Amino acid sequence: MKENLSMILKRMSEKKDSILVTVVHNSGSAPRSAGSHMVIGEAGRCVGTIGGGMVEFKAINLAQELLKEKRSFLKDFILAPNEIEDLGMVCGGQVKVLFHYIDYQQENLKKIFQTAYSSLEKQQTSWLIVTLAGDLVEVGFYSKTTDFMGVTVAKSYLKPTSYFWEEGDSFNYVEKISDNSKVYIFGGGHVAQALVPVLAGLNFHTIVYDDRQEFVSEEVFPLADERILGPLDDIFSKITLTENDYAVVMTRGHKADFSLELQLLETPAYYIGVIGSRHKVALHKKQLAEKGKSPEEIERLTMPIGIAIRAETPEEIAISIAGQLIQQRALRRGT
Repeated sequence: MKENLSMILKRMSEKKDSILVTVVHNSGSAPRSAGSHMVIGEAGRCVGTIGGGMVEFKAINLAQELLKEKRSFLKDFILAPNEIEDLGMVCGGQVKVLFHYIDYQQENLKKIFQTAYSSLEKQQTSWLIVTLAGDLVEVGFYSKTTDFMGVTVAKSYLKPTSYFWEEGDSFNYVEKISDNSKVYIFGGGHVAQALVPVLAGLNFHTIVYDDRQEFVSEEVFPLADERILGPLDDIFSKITLTENDYAVVMTRGHKADFSLELQLLETPAYYIGVIGSRHKVALHKKQLAEKGKSPEEIERLTMPIGIAIRAETPEEIAISIAGQLIQQRALRRGT
């Protein structure tokens, strides 16, 4: 969403109207789930995607028409043979797509989008709220810092996943655009250097933590969101992990990894992954038990980290870890 908001704000500053295309609901087999976006201008797609293929092709054409007409629209796409509008698709799913016409002169809307973009920059938990009545769209925003701006809804609608409901003649949609989650990568070696650029393209907020200055430099990790120099045996002197966070352990030695495992098990971190061989995993589990850790606590550790794809090189291992983080993020969001 950050890239889409950036494009919208850029176009508004250039005095250009846009259409924000959003998948607000999906069922069955669909290219993308609710919360997928793209921004359309006069020449077509500016940024984002709702899955490609015929649905996106039709959506871009419709958005360009709506941009000329200066109006918003809600449309269902059926991804199976049908008599209404056969897209030549056999997926069997259905997507509901909102086409939101954005007038660059709407100063209140611009302020909401600027606030939303800022919340994404600061990793603040926040939601966008949209209501559609006829072809009139109103937009709202909520975070604990700002409270409600624009449209207000009951807080029970502020869910972890995208949510829509109909009320009378109006259509309502709420999307969590930032959940304040961070990926802490302990150890700035070869795998970390391969992993950070991959995660950067997947909208993970990455923090590299090491006790060596040369491995937390901007030169080594230009795409990391944060770089922290601190002791590996006392991470709490520098950071605090929440239930939204992910921890990836890949330091230069087993001793430091083990120390981090003990420390991270004291946190509510959502995911803790540790790199290592089968021998290392077996040894560390034995040592953790000797330290008084229960089987349930030890099970919180994903060891070895990553999806089993027979990865060998740092670049391959990075893909394996990124795949697992994508999977865990989807599970946490309930998608």
